[in-house]
Amino acid sequence: MTRAVSKRPASLTRRLILWLTLGASGLWLCGALAAAAILQHQLEAAFDAGLRETAERLLPLAAESIDGGARDSDESHEIPVFDARDGEYIVYQVRNTKGQILVRSYDAPLEPFNAALANGFSEDDGWRVLTIGTPDGRLFIHVAEQISHRAETLFGSIATLILPIAALIPLSGIGIFLIVRAALRPLTAFSAEISRRDARNLAPIETGSLPTELAPTGAAVQALIARLAAAFEAERSLAANSAHELRTPIAGSLAQTQRLLAELKGQPAEARARQVEDSLRRLRRLSEKLLQLARADSGMSSAAEPRDLLPALRLVVDDARRPMANPRRLTLDIAADASLLSPVDVDAFGIAMRNLLENALVHGDVTMPVTVSVPADRIVTVTNAGPPVAPDRLALLTRRFERGDTRAEGSGLGLAIVDQIMNNAGGELRLASPAPGRTGGFEARLILPEADHVVTGDLKT
Repeated sequence: MTRAVSKRPASLTRRLILWLTLGASGLWLCGALAAAAILQHQLEAAFDAGLRETAERLLPLAAESIDGGARDSDESHEIPVFDARDGEYIVYQVRNTKGQILVRSYDAPLEPFNAALANGFSEDDGWRVLTIGTPDGRLFIHVAEQISHRAETLFGSIATLILPIAALIPLSGIGIFLIVRAALRPLTAFSAEISRRDARNLAPIETGSLPTELAPTGAAVQALIARLAAAFEAERSLAANSAHELRTPIAGSLAQTQRLLAELKGQPAEARARQVEDSLRRLRRLSEKLLQLARADSGMSSAAEPRDLLPALRLVVDDARRPMANPRRLTLDIAADASLLSPVDVDAFGIAMRNLLENALVHGDVTMPVTVSVPADRIVTVTNAGPPVAPDRLALLTRRFERGDTRAEGSGLGLAIVDQIMNNAGGELRLASPAPGRTGGFEARLILPEADHVVTGDLKT
């Protein structure tokens, strides 16, 4: 079966920058091409005007010179130049009605231009030729300019026009990038605030800085958060109230069942009464877990000031040892100079530790010890022996009502309560199986928040 490849969502910022830069570059390029076309037309007109002006000045001089000499001589006269190394871009030929060249410039072709002896422009083998005749039609002058010279001039002018624009394209891209980033900053901040909202943080989002176009979206998100907060609050209230209301009748029913057991001792109905007692005990544990979960959901995990949690840890361990048949099975190891100074509520920390100890004592190997250790500052580990938990199951153990592969009694809420408390306080619960340094077993590690970590309500900062 072919696995579908998830497509990465396109970035709105990148898309805007790309299309705005391409659009601006395209507009500049079209403007440059239009300017080049206009420039070409104007240069051609200027060059032709220059040829006409040159011809109109040279023709009377050539006619006067020829009239003063041998007008009908078949010999052509070459006009020398001061510096022949650079050549001439504009040349001329003076011809008579027979087409003979009477006078020509230094770089003019020896053969007559292939141009009619009539007023007007023509092109001949790479030359732009202007022909003008005298009023009496006896003499004609061809003034010609190399077309390549015109092309070079036009290319240089267009390059001078386009190159600065080409240099401005990356600068405009940077400018567009900065402008788009600044314009989308409220949207980015709004998206970041939405991403920080979850079941533990449903505080309203500040939408005053949003643009007018995004105001309806902000209002819709605010309304959705309000509905979610109300739904979660109703769910927590229902669980807490239900568990609280059940405590008294469950305790009463359990007391009555125990009295009934005393009266039925040795009778056939005693076994059924024992089953009722076991069911009531399970129901009492479940109600206690629901109350703990409700307290964890309420955000009571953090404290305003850092507190030393080592005394609370020792007290919880001592309480767990008291009902044990073998108290030595539970050991406490605190490293020298290790501290548990953290802004975590003492009661919340006690609930978390009691759930971890219960999980280790009930679900671990009952013949092996359970170790509670404080190896470093703000770290508490609870390690028990037993078969390793599969990685896919390990990742699910912090879900509510999720249990591992065990036959021991449990509600599937213990690790979920611990994880909720740590998340609310700004700490972390890490699970490992096999336990570090072992081939089996299970380790739950609490990483408490630092003393300068501040939690306000459900919002971690």
